[in-house]
Amino acid sequence: MDRISHLPDETLSKILSFLRTQDAMRTMLLSKRFKSQWLLVPKLDFDDSTHFPETWGYQEPDYGNFRRFVDRSLMSREGLVLQSLYLKLGRQCSYDDIAIWFGIAVKRGLMELKLEYDGCLDPRHSFLPKNLYTCDTLVVLKLKKGYLDVPDLVCLRSLKTLSLKSMIYSNASSLLRLLPNCPVLEDLFIQQCYIHSCALSFKIILPSLKKLSFVPKRKKRYSMIDPSKTSSGITGLVLDAPSLKYLHIVDRSGGFSVSEIININAVVKATIEVILSQPEKLLHSLVSVEHIRLCLSASEVVYPVGSCFHRLKHLEVCTCKSEWLDLFMHLVEDSPSLKVIKINQCHPVTNPRPHWNQPGSVPRCFSSNLEILEWVEYGGTQEEKELSTYIFKTAVCLKKASFTAKSIDANKKLQMLQELALSPRVSPTCELVYN
Repeated sequence: MDRISHLPDETLSKILSFLRTQDAMRTMLLSKRFKSQWLLVPKLDFDDSTHFPETWGYQEPDYGNFRRFVDRSLMSREGLVLQSLYLKLGRQCSYDDIAIWFGIAVKRGLMELKLEYDGCLDPRHSFLPKNLYTCDTLVVLKLKKGYLDVPDLVCLRSLKTLSLKSMIYSNASSLLRLLPNCPVLEDLFIQQCYIHSCALSFKIILPSLKKLSFVPKRKKRYSMIDPSKTSSGITGLVLDAPSLKYLHIVDRSGGFSVSEIININAVVKATIEVILSQPEKLLHSLVSVEHIRLCLSASEVVYPVGSCFHRLKHLEVCTCKSEWLDLFMHLVEDSPSLKVIKINQCHPVTNPRPHWNQPGSVPRCFSSNLEILEWVEYGGTQEEKELSTYIFKTAVCLKKASFTAKSIDANKKLQMLQELALSPRVSPTCELVYN
């Protein structure tokens, strides 16, 4: 204990910051040195689900004790900086409680707020305080399972990171009212709620945005949710973000659509997993990428003529739809700098399966740059054999080719391994790895 007590305040505060707030507060009983040490920790976290002692039977925990604990913790930090505040709250918490706590935290120079509601079945119990929308000091804001009712007055001039997970939105224009008033926003993460949520208008016009992620909330395996009340996904996407470098879109609801995508020529890495009838507009906007992962479930793949992915070095495609092979070959032919190819079956396969058509000329990346081929869920089908054989015969610089079998049958695995091992490889340094 003596050795710890002699550490500098900065070091002790760093150590205490890894503890829950209620545990950090208990260290004040260790010695005089620790009596006020926990107050120097620049972050506080409160979770009413873990704060209460274990109760027996049907006895309700005393929420008043939790409220007083939060009040006392915040008020005791008079004159001290509070950089981060995390609140995980249940259905007993009131709007007034949150507004008061947030107001106190702002006076302490709050820079990061994580607010999560747990067990609030009624959206009216998970409103966000109005003073949150005009906080000058907030740099990071992460909200989960709350009710977003954006007021007329919004000004988040310092906000750089915004995460909205499983939020319920009061109307379709909620994002339209919020995002334009975040002038320096760099990282936007939206996880859609699949129940009780309206169809949002996704119009993202942010010159400062560098990272954008749209993902769905995972549905439980045994769900009793009425499909008529689920979200329709991302519809009418408008995206104008000249500083955007990372784009991640996953929407398999069937309702995904693109209205306009402009000024995203700085994108370096993209993950696109959508059901889209005509993906050419989306593909054409991603010609600057260096790393791309695609799963395009399309009724018709019209490849954008004139596209050339000069910078693309890493390509990953999903084989779940019959259109994948045609799209894959178009991309390979138009990506002269490609070094890594990963082929994977991310979702259940649909019929009919694609037919292999050998290209008239060898893609430039095969004859000059391709070094790594990784094939996950390799099934040894006719078109898969023909494609792998073609790559072996033409990829002059190939260093490693790894295959992970789809089948669990040992005999089938052995047969596929033998076929791959006997395929002639033009690259003398190619290593074949079979998992």
